[in-house]
Amino acid sequence: MAAPMDIFRDSVKSVLDGWTVLQLAVQHGFGGVHSTAKAAWMGEAVSQWFQENADIDPSELEDFLAEILNNEFDTVADDGSLSQVAQQICGSYRLCLQGRQQEVLSRIQQLPKAQLSGCVAATGPEQEDDDDDGEEDEKEDEKEEEKDEDMEVTPSSSIENGPQHQKAQNQQADTTPNTSVQDMESQSQENVDDGWTVVTKKKKR
Repeated sequence: MAAPMDIFRDSVKSVLDGWTVLQLAVQHGFGGVHSTAKAAWMGEAVSQWFQENADIDPSELEDFLAEILNNEFDTVADDGSLSQVAQQICGSYRLCLQGRQQEVLSRIQQLPKAQLSGCVAATGPEQEDDDDDGEEDEKEDEKEEEKDEDMEVTPSSSIENGPQHQKAQNQQADTTPNTSVQDMESQSQENVDDGWTVVTKKKKR
C-alpha cells in the first residue's frame, strides 16, 4: 500500500476535482490561461501545508482555500461548499495519521463529481447586462443633453421678439417725434435769424 501522505495527496486532489466551484472557475478560465495548472498547484499547496503544519483546524483550511480561490481565480464560494471541502480534507488527513489508509481510499471512491453541466458562470450575463445598461444610460444622457440645448436656444429667440424688444421699438417710436419737433424749432429759429418775421395768432379775449 502507498505511503500515508501519498494517499492523503490523492485524497486532496480528488476532493478538489469534485469541488464544483473550483472546477467551474477552471472551466470558464477565471484563473486566466493557466487555470488548470493553478488548480493542480492548489492541491499540491494544500498537501504541502499539512506536511509543514500540525493540527490544522478545518476553519484554518477554509480560510486558506478561500484566499487561494480569491487570489488565483477571483472567485468567492458562497454556496457553503467551502466548509464541506475543508472538513473532507481534514478528515482524510486524520485517517492517514491513524494508519487507516483503506478508509481514505474508500472515501475517495465515494466523493461526488463536480456538477458543471447545469452551472453557468454568473459574471458573464451580469457583465452583458451591465454593458447594455451602460449603453442605455449613455443614450438617455444624449437625449437629455439635446433637450437641454433646445431649451437654451428657445428663450434667446423669444427675447428678441419679447417685451424688451417691443419696449425698444416703443422708445424708438417715442424718440422720432421729439426729434422732428426739435428740427422744426431749429428751422424756425434759423428763419428768424435770416430776417423773417414770425407771426403768431393772438388769442381772443
